[in-house]
Parts: sequence; C-alpha cells; structure tokens
Amino acid sequence: MFESLLATPTPEKAIVSPSVRAALLSALFDNAWPLFLSGISSIFVAVVACFRLHQTWTALWLIADIAVLAARLGIVRLYVTRSRVAEVHPAPWAARYAPVSLIACLLLGLGTAACFLSPDKELATLAIMVAAGILGGIASRNAALPRLAIAQIFLGTVPIGIGALIAPQSGAWILVPPLIAYNAAMVSVVRRHYNGLVALMTAEHRHAELAARFDAALAYMPHGLCTVDGAGKVVIANRRTAELFGATVEMLKLNVPLPEFIGHVGIAQFGGALRKRLVERFSAWLGDERSPMGLELEDGRQLELTRNPVPDGSAVIIIEDVTERRQTEAKILHLARHDALTGLPNRRELRDRLEQILLDRARMNGDAIAMMYLDLDGFKQVNDRLGHCAGDEVLETVASRLSRVLRPGELVARLGGDEFAIIADHTTLPSVVALAQRVIRDIALPYHLSTGEAVSIGTSVGIALAANDDSVDGLIRRADQALYSAKQAGRGTYRVANA
Repeated sequence: MFESLLATPTPEKAIVSPSVRAALLSALFDNAWPLFLSGISSIFVAVVACFRLHQTWTALWLIADIAVLAARLGIVRLYVTRSRVAEVHPAPWAARYAPVSLIACLLLGLGTAACFLSPDKELATLAIMVAAGILGGIASRNAALPRLAIAQIFLGTVPIGIGALIAPQSGAWILVPPLIAYNAAMVSVVRRHYNGLVALMTAEHRHAELAARFDAALAYMPHGLCTVDGAGKVVIANRRTAELFGATVEMLKLNVPLPEFIGHVGIAQFGGALRKRLVERFSAWLGDERSPMGLELEDGRQLELTRNPVPDGSAVIIIEDVTERRQTEAKILHLARHDALTGLPNRRELRDRLEQILLDRARMNGDAIAMMYLDLDGFKQVNDRLGHCAGDEVLETVASRLSRVLRPGELVARLGGDEFAIIADHTTLPSVVALAQRVIRDIALPYHLSTGEAVSIGTSVGIALAANDDSVDGLIRRADQALYSAKQAGRGTYRVANA
C-alpha cells in the first residue's frame, strides 16, 4: 500500500527518471520548518480543547499529536544527518515517514471532527480553520508525492465531513459541500504542483548533466581555455591551462586581468624575474594585436594563444601547445629547401640565396661573388656497377667533404643527380681557384663503402664570377658553360668563365 502511495506517476510529455524520482522522494525531508509549525498548530488546538472541554479524548489527542510530531521530525533529522555523511537513497526513509504522516492527518481529522461535535463553537471554528491551513500546506509541501498528499488530505477531511453529517445540530450538513469542493481544489493543486515539480526537476537534471559534460569537456580538452569578461578579467580557466604552463590547478588565479593571470600561472616556467616582462607582453597583445601570440617556454615547448571575441564584449582565449606542429612545419620547410639524401640546400634554396646575395651586394676592395658548378666524374660507373645504395653512400661522402672545405659564409648545394654548386661571397678569383683545387683534390680521395669495397671518382668544376649586371640565371648559365669546358679539357680540372 505504501509503495502505491509513494509512487511518482509520469505526467504527459515528461519522464520521471530514477534521479528525478529520488529528488521527488527527498523533497519530503526538505525544510522541516513548515512541518514543525503545522504540528505545533495541531498541538495548540489540542491544548485549547483540553482546557475548554476537560475530556479524556482531548488529552489523548494532545499526547498522540506530540508523539507523532516527534516521530516525523526524528525521521527527517536522521535522514538529513546521514545524507550529509554518505549518499543515502530516500526511498526507505520515505517508507518510514509515510505511515507516520498519515497517522498525523488522521489524528487531525478526528480531533477536528470531535471539536465540531462539541458544544464549543469557538473551538470548532478554530479546529476547522487550523485543519484547513494544515491540509493546504500538505497539498503544497508534499506535492512531490501526489498520492501520499491526496491520501493525507482525505484522511484529514473525511472525518470532518462524517462529523458534520452526524452532528446533532440542525443544518450542520451544509459543511459537506464546501468540504467536497475543498478536496477537489486540493487535488487540483497537488496535481498542478506535481507536474510543475517534475518539469522543473527534469530540467534541472538535464542542465546538471549538460553542465557535467561541459565541465568534463573543459577539464579534459587538449587545449587550455580561458574566458575573459568585458572588463578583461579571467572568469573561467580549465585544468589544461595550468598544465601547459607546468603549474597546478591551485595556481590558477581567477577574477584578475589576463596579464596578471598568465604572469601568476607562468611563474613555474619563467620565474619572478621574467614575470613583469611577460605581463607587459600580454598587455600589449590584448591592446593592439589581433593575431595569435607565440610563447616559448623554458623547457623548449612553444605555446600559441588565440583570442576569439564574443559579441557580449567578453573573449575566449585558446592556449595550444604547438611544439610538434612547429617542429613538423620546420621539418617540412627544411625538406622543401634541402636535399633529402645529403641534407644540403637544394636548387631552390641555392637560387633564393644567390638572388639575395646579388641584390644586397655592395662590393669594396674588389671583392666578388663566385659561382662554382661541380659535376662528378665516374659516378655513373659506380652507380651502374655497385647499385644505387653504393651511389648514395658516395654522394653523402661527397657532401660531407664539400662542407668541410668551405669557409664561413660559403654555401654548397646539391642540384640533383651528381651535380653540386658552391657560392662564395666576398672572394677573389685566386681564392676561388684555390678552393676549386682543394675540392678537386678532396673529391678524388678513395671512398670506402659499407660493403668493404673502395671506389674512386673525380670532379670537374666550372667557375663564374658575377658581373655587375648578372642575374641568377645568367650566373648559373656561365658557370655551367665553364663546367662544360672543364669536362672537354679532360675532366678532373676547372675552368673559369669569361666575364
């Protein structure tokens, strides 16, 4: 029977989930103050009846009222106390509370009916008025369990109606119609309150679930996130923000301007000495710049901060660890401008560097720019006889030897296949010739391969000195022509192009 009274029926267009049902049951124990006041009101009527009627039933009513009120308050108190210590499901406690609350309403109804049957009209009026107020409060306070609330109301009103029908006074029956209307009104109030409570609790639980999911997403997202209000103060910051700066969540200082927030959380990486400079940099970024701001940490990691304005004047700051991305970008850029096998600059890098040198030159004391074009002699035979792996080993060794003979400021590049080039800036023709002779000598040294074999190759060198009106293509073309002349001269030698 009590399981039926404690049921939480499903209204239209709503779902009573287990969590919502638990919340409805626990509403019985929320705010015991109205419960206490209604119990005191019933006790007050019993006390008045004792003093005015001097009958045994009034004393019994008083004692029973006090005992039932103490039991109800005790159950509520025990539930609240235990729920503070650990999670307690309200269903067993509601099952303990329900019979006591029904007894309380039955006592109220019987006592009120007895007062109505007594010759004391003032007492009867007081009892009916207090009973109506208590039952109206039940319709509101216990609306979370509609069947229990309606049962309490009927247990309180039915004895009064019976008393009106059997009262010796003529015309006492006229109390019955308004009593029926009162019950109908209370049932309507209970149902309306219940539907509203279910809708409200369902919405609250949905919002709580969304908030929990948002908190989880915020806490475990791979990027740092800060929300800055219209005044520029940080109001939200997730755990990842602290982790990116090598700090702890406890170091996140909210409700302060963003520069101060970053300065405080960045102490772990920058220390107090650089904190002021960091704050100044963030202040400038917030004031003028709209592009992302890069930040390199002491441990080598690189962060990037992006500001995303919100229409209400606030902003969302995204903090991302871009270390791997920057390394990948640098690697891609390096591969785009360098030879994959030897690591030397490629043809594109050579052209760009040579073009820049030609644009920037302002020569003094006869210093010049020299372009040396190299082609390996006998490399094709090594490649054909021993395979591409052996050829790759030879090319790597050639690149190493060329890099060793260069002076600071000189550049060596692999143009493709067995062709290489050297750019010498701030040089003279005798210096370039000496460099070409060293290159020819070093390239001609034996190559000891990983297979155990030793091979020998040579190189031919074409040299071109940049004229005042030389373009990149013109300088490369003249160096290539000089290389052709060197090969025609018997290879293993150099030739200088005519100006």
